Amino acid sequence: MKFKNCTSHFVLIAAMSGAMLSAQTAHSQAGQSVPGEEMQSESGKYELDNIIVTAQRRSTTVQDTSAAISAFSGANLEEERILSFEDLAGSATSLSFTALSPLDQEFNIRGITNTRLDSPSADQSIGIFSDDVYVGRSGLFNFDLYDIGRVEVVRGPQGVLLGRNVVGGAISIYSAEPEFDPNGRLSVSYGNYNEILANGHITGAITDDLAGRFSFQVRNRDGFNQDIMHNVDLDNVDSSQFRGQLLYMPENSQFSAKLSMDYTKDTSNGFHSVAVDDPFAGQGGWSLAREQVGVVRGEALDIRESLPEWPRYKGDAQETPQQLNREAYGITLKMENEFDFATLTSITGYRKGDAHNLYDQTGIGPDNIYDVVVLSPPAFTSGVNETEDIKQFSQELRLVSAPVDQGFDWIVGAYLQNDKVKKFDRFWAQTPIPIPTLSGESTWDNESKNESYAAFAQLGYRFNDKFRIVGGLRYTEDKKGGSVTGTAVEGGDQFFPDDQVALTPLSGVFLEGDSYTTDYSNKWTQFTPQFTAEFEPNDDMLLYATYSIGYKGGGFEDDPANATAAQTSYDPETVDNIEIGGKFDFFNNRARLNVAAFFMKYKDLQVTQTNADCLCNITDNAADADIKGIELEGEFVVAEGLTLSGGLTYLDTEYIDFVDSLGRDSSGNFLQRTPEYQFNVSANYETDLGEWRNGFKANVSYSHQGKLFWAPENVNYEDAYGTLNGRVSITPNEGDLTVSLWGRNLTDKLYRTNVIAFFGDEISRLAAPRTYGASVAVKF
Repeated sequence: MKFKNCTSHFVLIAAMSGAMLSAQTAHSQAGQSVPGEEMQSESGKYELDNIIVTAQRRSTTVQDTSAAISAFSGANLEEERILSFEDLAGSATSLSFTALSPLDQEFNIRGITNTRLDSPSADQSIGIFSDDVYVGRSGLFNFDLYDIGRVEVVRGPQGVLLGRNVVGGAISIYSAEPEFDPNGRLSVSYGNYNEILANGHITGAITDDLAGRFSFQVRNRDGFNQDIMHNVDLDNVDSSQFRGQLLYMPENSQFSAKLSMDYTKDTSNGFHSVAVDDPFAGQGGWSLAREQVGVVRGEALDIRESLPEWPRYKGDAQETPQQLNREAYGITLKMENEFDFATLTSITGYRKGDAHNLYDQTGIGPDNIYDVVVLSPPAFTSGVNETEDIKQFSQELRLVSAPVDQGFDWIVGAYLQNDKVKKFDRFWAQTPIPIPTLSGESTWDNESKNESYAAFAQLGYRFNDKFRIVGGLRYTEDKKGGSVTGTAVEGGDQFFPDDQVALTPLSGVFLEGDSYTTDYSNKWTQFTPQFTAEFEPNDDMLLYATYSIGYKGGGFEDDPANATAAQTSYDPETVDNIEIGGKFDFFNNRARLNVAAFFMKYKDLQVTQTNADCLCNITDNAADADIKGIELEGEFVVAEGLTLSGGLTYLDTEYIDFVDSLGRDSSGNFLQRTPEYQFNVSANYETDLGEWRNGFKANVSYSHQGKLFWAPENVNYEDAYGTLNGRVSITPNEGDLTVSLWGRNLTDKLYRTNVIAFFGDEISRLAAPRTYGASVAVKF
């Protein structure tokens, strides 16, 4: 009831704000810069463009923003065929990506990872925003990118303006805006694995004051892997996405309102996860089988290439037909009014999602299929059946002062978010010879209510056109509570009724018996300040220094072992960040270099690990951590039509005084899932083709990341790897038709997107193989 009342109050606030906003009228907004558009230079191809962003709640170019930020326009995404967050990670500096499942995607910025967001009360370390609405659960956002205006990837804590859980950084996705001038686009693609993708949009004026935009994407693709026991593809795609927008912008008025509605449905046969290691070795995942075939430690996937009986993407047998079904929709209302002294903005968001994910974690082992004698079956065959029902409401009000050439500028605001998450988990495990406490089935039924309130303010002072200082403060209050029931299922295997092996319940998981029901709750508060000094010696240079504190809320275990564990919360984590940066344009805006050096000190770092004693994941405030690093981003117009760009990150990370619940000392180890270095390079070329102006375009990009460890113990790891992507297109002079050829992972590099070390197995997910195809797009 409290949740409902809070939501009702803020709906009323939003309505009152809209009434106040719409009551104000003034002169036209014509001539203002539109966020996301690229500011074209007068010299055409010989100068670099600037993308307008709003990461600091004002419209500025990337080069005028005193923060480390990578920005991509919709055209950039199309040129590199970036369709997903995973694709984006290969092009954005300091951003990497791993995924346990489509419902558990993990982003890493500067060493900080969204690790195992299973718990209904867990928060992200990397904030995800969709049209300025914070999205708290991965099941609500990890769909394809289509009809996008721009993407902003901001690195480092952004605790004042962007808010809670932006400890490592933020990824902000902005839809393409409705336009009053009518236009549209339709694109159809066909690729290997029988991929068919169609997307498009249509936009235009409905009345003199009202414009609309409708966009869609439909995607269907066969799987990269196959469950040969049930003769179905795994890692296939079958998704449909739709978005509708209405923009109300009265002529000669300072008021505007935009209503957005989106819907997504995703249905597939599930994903492929397999144990690739020998379970009977005792060195934390190290395999005797590897030693027998001369495989070097850490090169788990090389063993596949050395065994012709197990081709790279040939399927394993899964014990059950898998499935993944997701459905999500969202509604956002954004209202703005420009006064003479400031701009008032109200953003109201509601999102709902339902997901069902049934997956086999290990398969039954390649021995049983291919007669490969050097590999043993997994130590466990295990699987998960999980459902989520998510409802999220948020409301933000902010007032941003008009820009000044000298003197004070300011921002004030308030924020509310309420979530309801219902989650049901069913986990099963079976040893080759059933062991009473290690074979069986357990369930958790969890319902969580999470509330967050915040107020924030920022004050800046511009001494002149060269020097400005800024200070800000945010107060956040988080309340989390709910109830959970844990049960050990007795009797046969109810998860997989076709399996005739009698299983005992996982009573070893529940230390106080086979079942429990309990409530849990806690509350946390936090102040997060930020101070920045900016110095612009000339129009081509910006220097800045920032001190900030980031905050990530506390929470409760996902699958607690007993009632006591369910009631025990882990605390928030915080980070102190010092960053010094510079942004430089050279040679009349033909070259650009952005540099950032940073030192971050994390306190009470939340670390989630798999605990073999209880067959469960445990999150502890197990460690402090130090992160030092440097980032470089550059662009250079080499010649007319040819632009080179790239980014480089080097990190030195270390756990401080980290001894986990099993007594393992990881102090001094490198942070998990964090490459020591990563870089990306890209070449874009465009030229006339006969009489066709800019008729030919080509893009080639390469991304590379260094070795990373999958867990704090720094035993299981992934070696360095790189992927090559490309796209070429031809556009006739009229510009209405574009034909393109594209490919990703062109060298067919074999690597993993996730590994969990468990009883000697490395439960692994493989990345996508080489994909390629052709597209035809028509504008009208």
